[in-house]
Amino acid sequence: MTRPPSGHGPNTPGGRPPEPDPRRVQPPPHAGPPGYAPQPGGRPQQPSPPGGYPPGPGRYPSQPGGYPVQPPGPSAPPGGFPVQQRTGYPQRPGYPQRPGYPQRQGFSPQQGYGPPPTFAQPRQPAYRPPMPPPAAHTQTGMPAQQRPAPPRRRRWGTIVVVLILLVSTVVLRTAVRTGLSALGTGDKVQTGYSNDPGSENAGVAKTSDNPLVTDDSLTLIPKKCDYSPWGTDVEVARAFFETAASCLAQAWKPLFDDINLPFQSPKLNVSATTGGITTLCTGNSSNFAAFYCSADMTIYMPISQLQTEIYKNNWVVYLSVFAHEYGHHVQAESGILGKVHTQRRDAGPRSDTGLELSRRTELQANCFDGMFMSSSNNGGSLSNAQVGVARNDMYHRGDAAGDMRDHGTSQNGGAWFELGYDKNRTVQCNTFAAPANKVN
Repeated sequence: MTRPPSGHGPNTPGGRPPEPDPRRVQPPPHAGPPGYAPQPGGRPQQPSPPGGYPPGPGRYPSQPGGYPVQPPGPSAPPGGFPVQQRTGYPQRPGYPQRPGYPQRQGFSPQQGYGPPPTFAQPRQPAYRPPMPPPAAHTQTGMPAQQRPAPPRRRRWGTIVVVLILLVSTVVLRTAVRTGLSALGTGDKVQTGYSNDPGSENAGVAKTSDNPLVTDDSLTLIPKKCDYSPWGTDVEVARAFFETAASCLAQAWKPLFDDINLPFQSPKLNVSATTGGITTLCTGNSSNFAAFYCSADMTIYMPISQLQTEIYKNNWVVYLSVFAHEYGHHVQAESGILGKVHTQRRDAGPRSDTGLELSRRTELQANCFDGMFMSSSNNGGSLSNAQVGVARNDMYHRGDAAGDMRDHGTSQNGGAWFELGYDKNRTVQCNTFAAPANKVN
């Protein structure tokens, strides 16, 4: 027979029930203090043996046998421990449940940032409210240190903006009065709108339907160009641009022969600075950079304005600037530039239409620049790495914040350069037929 656990099992015949081992008193599974009620759904009770369990000494001498209980303290209610009903977590008042999401039991829906849920406040859609300013930190026994207010710069910024506007107004009036065709920084060119004898009588006075950009067979043939070495000395730089001008003329003239239009090479002016230069486009002003003047059919390349301190000996950048200005001469010879001048004078140089015409003109010169770079690269005169430098540079030129929006964004400027390089077709450079978002 298996030995029963201590304190349970049958008594020996005619004998006294054995004393239970006080160290191993096991409470019956069904017993409990007075008033105890089993939880619904709990563990089923074990059936009592016939005749019940015999009484026995409890843990404390004054208590009857059975399930041992703790001695009642002064705060314990009579009759044992009351039944404690577990009610779960109380539902906190909160915001109304969003439609489509079931409410989780026992928790209120999360409301994001804002005051505690006791304050009904609508949730801001997808925006984080501003954080309150941090409180000043104070140390015990020492006065709080006040953070000095940031310096006021708005007044100086306003003064700078006013000065820029004044300078721009003077430059614009000079442009309209003298027939400025190009004025800007780097290769940025602002086209002017007076009677230019060198451009308005040349070619066909059309833009989007000009024969130069409607014939889909016009392309620049790859050709080897022996560029002279670059240097910032005036004579060295002049020799470099003269060899570049010779290559550009040999590339563009065959296209004009194909459309039966005359082509005359532009003149070239290379100088150390802008000082002492007087043109039909700028007058006696020296506030200009590399530009093309259609009135005297001359490309002006002052070395001091080419940002050589930035580009150093990356002469492909200066070649690209020159090819852009040469693109304006191509526009003048075809009749596109003269037509643009007339349209801008009629619409107003700074009107929305006038500025859009200027952007289409500048972006087309970028595209012509890319065509020549493609011809020179395929002819073996430029490496792929050099073309990459020129392409990257074009994506960093364009209208900046506060500009007159007459050149187009840097993104569009680089995109038109790449289009000219990749396609090498003048029909692909028809910016005057492009949608407005391509020339913004």
